[in-house]
Amino acid sequence: MLAPPDSTAQTMIFALSHTIGALDSAAEMDVDRNEEERAFFVAQRSEIEAIFEDVFTKQQNLFRHVLLIATRLQSRIEIGDAVLDRGVRAGKQRSKLEIETKDVDHVFPSDISDIVDAERQVEPDLVMQLIDRLGHVPDFPGKAALVADLQGRASRQDQSFKDRAAAGRVEGSLDALLEQAIVAGSDGLYRLEKRLLERFPREKVYVRAFFMDVKPTKRAAAKSSGGGTSTGGGGETTDKGGGSPPA
Repeated sequence: MLAPPDSTAQTMIFALSHTIGALDSAAEMDVDRNEEERAFFVAQRSEIEAIFEDVFTKQQNLFRHVLLIATRLQSRIEIGDAVLDRGVRAGKQRSKLEIETKDVDHVFPSDISDIVDAERQVEPDLVMQLIDRLGHVPDFPGKAALVADLQGRASRQDQSFKDRAAAGRVEGSLDALLEQAIVAGSDGLYRLEKRLLERFPREKVYVRAFFMDVKPTKRAAAKSSGGGTSTGGGGETTDKGGGSPPA
């Protein structure tokens, strides 16, 4: 079967490249064709090449974004989490040396893991609440520096989450553009098959050689049989075990 509209980008790229090669070969090697037919092959090759370039470029744009933007921003969150945890632990130890136990207990939870092992998304806000409570205890040497340090760590981590969310929206847009290009690729192959069959109606085996045979995916097979489908989504893991970069 021809590469369908729900093909992966890789499948569509290979399918289009197969057809480009076949059209090029027919124009050069099929000695039984006249000049008009050779010109037809060349014209069709140019059309499919344009579709190929569109799919390939959009696939590369998405892949580059995932590798160089999304992955980096996910790494910032993971490193930022470790940096924020370190700052909270150090802040509690410093406070123990400077203020009374009852004041330390007012600012920091008795079990520091309530903050450092919290979900990454909520930890910056927990630290900002901690900073607010620091304002209620007596001043001590280094208090202003401690507040500024914790604020900086929490603010940078909060910004990292905002940056990753923005990158996720860009990734969604790039993915949608790629899906549109894949559909256009499938339509282009379908139109070409019709043209070839109209021009060479008694040479179905010959026409078939212009196209890569794509086996139906499990998803497509389930749709055709009326069965349900399930999609595996790689969402962001929010626990302290870490997550995978958006893809």
